[in-house]
Amino acid sequence: MSALSTNSPWQGNEDNQTTKKLKHVQQDGPSPPPVGHAPLRYRGLPLPTRGDQISEQQDTIETDYGRATVTVYVSEPSTAARSLPMQQKSNCSRQTETHSSTYCKTWPNGELLILGHKVPGKNVGGVGFLVNRSVQHLVDSHEIVNARLGILRLNLGKRGRLTIINVYSPTSPEAESKAKREEKEKELDDFYRKLEETIQREKAYYIFVLGDFNAKMGKCATPSIRHGKHGLGIRNDNGERLAELLDSRRLYHGNSLFEKPDRRRWTWKSPNGDTTNEIDHILANRKWSLLDVAVLPSFDVGSDHRLVRAKVRLNQKFLKKDYHQPSRPRRPTYDITTLEEKISEHDWQLLDDPTADYESLCDGLIRCAEPAARPTSSLPPRLDQRAKDLLRRRGEVKRDPQATHLERLTIDKACRMAVQESLANRRRSALLQTAEKRQSLKKKKFELVDERTVMTALKDENGQLKTSRNEMERLTVDFYTKLFRSDVPVPRTPTPPPEDEPPILPEEVKYAIRKLKVGTAAGPDNISSELLKAGGDSLYRLLARHFSKPISLLSVVYKLFTKVIVNRLEKQLDNFQPPSQAGFRRNYSCLDHIHALTQVVERHREHQMPLALAFVDYYKAFDSVEINAVLNALASAGVATKYVELIANSNEGTSTTIQLFDKKLSIPIRKGVRQGDTISPKLFSTALEDAMRQLGWDEEHDWEDSTDIRGINIDGKVLTNLRFADDIVLFSSSTTELSSMLNDLDEVGKKIGLKMNVKKTQWMKNRFCDQGKVTLEGRDLQEVTSYIYLGREVNMVNDLQAEIGRRKRAGWAAFNSIKEVTSQLKDPKLRAHIFEASIIPAISYGTEVWPDTKKNATALRTSYRALEHLRQLSQIRDLEEHIQRGKHRWSGHVIRRQDDRWSTRLTHWIPRNIKRPLGRPPTRWTDYFRKNISQPGRHWMTVAQDRAAWRTCGPR
Repeated sequence: MSALSTNSPWQGNEDNQTTKKLKHVQQDGPSPPPVGHAPLRYRGLPLPTRGDQISEQQDTIETDYGRATVTVYVSEPSTAARSLPMQQKSNCSRQTETHSSTYCKTWPNGELLILGHKVPGKNVGGVGFLVNRSVQHLVDSHEIVNARLGILRLNLGKRGRLTIINVYSPTSPEAESKAKREEKEKELDDFYRKLEETIQREKAYYIFVLGDFNAKMGKCATPSIRHGKHGLGIRNDNGERLAELLDSRRLYHGNSLFEKPDRRRWTWKSPNGDTTNEIDHILANRKWSLLDVAVLPSFDVGSDHRLVRAKVRLNQKFLKKDYHQPSRPRRPTYDITTLEEKISEHDWQLLDDPTADYESLCDGLIRCAEPAARPTSSLPPRLDQRAKDLLRRRGEVKRDPQATHLERLTIDKACRMAVQESLANRRRSALLQTAEKRQSLKKKKFELVDERTVMTALKDENGQLKTSRNEMERLTVDFYTKLFRSDVPVPRTPTPPPEDEPPILPEEVKYAIRKLKVGTAAGPDNISSELLKAGGDSLYRLLARHFSKPISLLSVVYKLFTKVIVNRLEKQLDNFQPPSQAGFRRNYSCLDHIHALTQVVERHREHQMPLALAFVDYYKAFDSVEINAVLNALASAGVATKYVELIANSNEGTSTTIQLFDKKLSIPIRKGVRQGDTISPKLFSTALEDAMRQLGWDEEHDWEDSTDIRGINIDGKVLTNLRFADDIVLFSSSTTELSSMLNDLDEVGKKIGLKMNVKKTQWMKNRFCDQGKVTLEGRDLQEVTSYIYLGREVNMVNDLQAEIGRRKRAGWAAFNSIKEVTSQLKDPKLRAHIFEASIIPAISYGTEVWPDTKKNATALRTSYRALEHLRQLSQIRDLEEHIQRGKHRWSGHVIRRQDDRWSTRLTHWIPRNIKRPLGRPPTRWTDYFRKNISQPGRHWMTVAQDRAAWRTCGPR
């Protein structure tokens, strides 16, 4: 049982004169019964039979703010007429009416009853609507798609169109026989496929999907953009299907967005009264339109379902903003030959003053770029010729005194339709051209967005809302000034006298320019990366001369300069890092640490050893590290003094500019590394490593005297932590030791300005660990059963069901980002290229380290079926084969590595002096290779050492 409604200034007082339009006049007297039923009556009104379900909608009412109110209810069958007030509402949705044909008639009191047919031989069917006469003038059309789907379309005029889709989903086949389960699975697949097609076909601005989904969404500790964290119980298979529907059709789950006690959340009670579930749901395509979703427990008509109501807002202002957006300035492109010629002819000078020298350089580059600039926009004009002709014709009609009122109305409507069609065609054509050129659809969509969100309010330190622009600017300045203020005094360590370094070569500048990203914003100097890329050899030589002397740099040119420096220092800084640091290092990736972490969990689960993990989160880590701590770390890493002083000078007296509205706000920076700078990750990782070396965790230990050793013994080497930049996970075998490690790490972190976020630093343990608590500075940290680490949801039993659900949702999100283009493409190879570049990586992220279990294969089968019709249309690769090839390729890389990283060491690890318990162990990651790859007399790891042999024995 579910429902939908909205807030209004007059809500709760239906007798008020303001809502006279909404009042329903009761009319007694005979009414035609549904086909095949004897008329039941209550106070003279016909009652629906047992098994019906209703939903109700109020008439839409325009207010002074351009908003409208709507109320829609959905409840279990037989509730429509059991309570007389429900007859005084606006729109009823009924389900499972036991009749065999579509029924559409008007009752004597003026209400329109629309009921679908039932399934022959089954008590399933009858979805429909009961429309009050006060809103019948808004009904555009209705459609009974099948016995389980019904559509009601409303035309709200200037406020857009609204579609209500009433559904009744098949039940889950959990307790059925194999044949019955397969039949139910097919029925569910067909239902959701038809529902997706129905939603996709609807073009209304507001779309609400509501009804009995027989699905439990459950509580969710990590809410997504499509559903909130509030719910009841644990998600079932139908809940997973409903979550996929949210992603595939870009809907929002209304029930989970609002916090309610459990007693106000359940919508269905079992016949014996012992079980309650939330299986009736309300979905919407506009999240901002949902104001509240709640159960109405006081509405009791003896049904096993309860009424659910959602309060909804319809906003004409948002509708207009979505339909029309102003244009944004376009980036120029440059003719390479012309630009290089102008740079060669220009009279360049090297000035002694760094600031004046840089201003002269920028002024010269801009002068050379002006004649080389070319029109950049590849977009067609906003208005086509037809729209322009109609607009010109409208002007003539407006100026014609003989024109009638009807002619003016007609030409106005024609102009509106022509402009909307022209803008839609322009967007469609631009995206199609981008796809055909195999360019970035994301960048093109960003280019087509013609507006910027303006901040409307900020909360101060006391939680009070400030709407004044001056107050918001003051709060912003105070926040960032406090954030970038140096609070921890860190003295500089002495460095050797500087020595001369080799001058910067034009080839180094050329290599760094090739690595620059295009499409980034130019700084105050108006020098863009596109300009630097088009400069040619003349520009390389010019910049090399300027970089070899003191210079003041800004924005893109500064990034280019630091890219040259980091290319020189990269190998030295990487050698300073231990194998536990994988962030921003060449030949390292997130998958290294995901694989290592899952192997640790797998071994401890198999051998029943205690394990406790802590996931560290620093508060604004990159913005909080002290500059002097970075410089001291560079000196400890053996970086030449000249480079250390260069980095110190580039961070001295710096500031950043923030623009909320029209005024530019300058914020002084006294600590932190620059976000977006190519050298910043290296600087932060170096400072963090220099601080953690004070702990002595990675030093060699005497295992005979293991009282002072922390972490886990991995074949004689201790594993205490894994790091990816500032994402740190700590390992221990007891909660007491884990607390001590956290506090020690926090202590050394504070010395360089880092502060742990107590609310986001979490920990978890397996069932073999002690039952103690983990504390930080005397405060208990939150214990969790799962944690998302580097994009992978990790738990202590390696259960992949939640992660598979996340991968499915990521795949649908990727599909939604490209379907606007792929639906227009005719070339199957081009469509396959876009699919494989977007959807496949999203679904298969991290699957290289998944164990092959029957449960995992079954969970992914739904995704395979959902993508099957895409494969047939687009010739994309089979997802299961792609995952197997990725796993085979990754395992070969892991086994052949010789750099002693943790992913390789843990793959070979077998716990010593610990006997594995009797019984069949849980499926390991290596079981697939041991079963399918190993050859007689040769272990699969031996085969993997030979790259050529490994390629021939797997699905590569």
